[in-house]
Amino acid sequence: MADKISLSTEPRASKLSPASHKIAWVLDELIRVPGTKFRIGLDPILGLIPGGGEILPSIIACFLLADASRHGLPFKLLLKMSGNVFLNAVIGAIPLLGDAFSAYFKSNSRNYAMMQHFLESHHGDQSEGTWWPLIFIIITLIAVTLLNVAIWLFFIALLGSLF
Repeated sequence: MADKISLSTEPRASKLSPASHKIAWVLDELIRVPGTKFRIGLDPILGLIPGGGEILPSIIACFLLADASRHGLPFKLLLKMSGNVFLNAVIGAIPLLGDAFSAYFKSNSRNYAMMQHFLESHHGDQSEGTWWPLIFIIITLIAVTLLNVAIWLFFIALLGSLF
């Protein structure tokens, strides 16, 4: 009996959830700035909401981390991806400056590209991953939320001391 050989020529990247691509696109590329080739998504727009505008996009961005985990991306790459989410949320919490950073940095598009690159590489043919990094993803969400709240409390206290 012959060994089982995968006859699939379909790259693993095509097995990414279509929702992952849609999330990255909506959060980072949804709207073209008129007269330019530059695009922004809902992430910097939602970031304009005082007191937590970075929390919702960060929660949604964690879907990309979960999808990456499900596809067996190594922990080191998941850590880098969550670092992108965290950096975007931390700097994004700074009023106006953070929103400009979010529009430029495009953490979700970066994360999607990293997933796609890994799955299309020779490393991407490993078996699918498990959901064990879910704990790591939840910790990332909690850290982003707490940091966002702390930054806004700092800005409120700063404004209170000025007036």
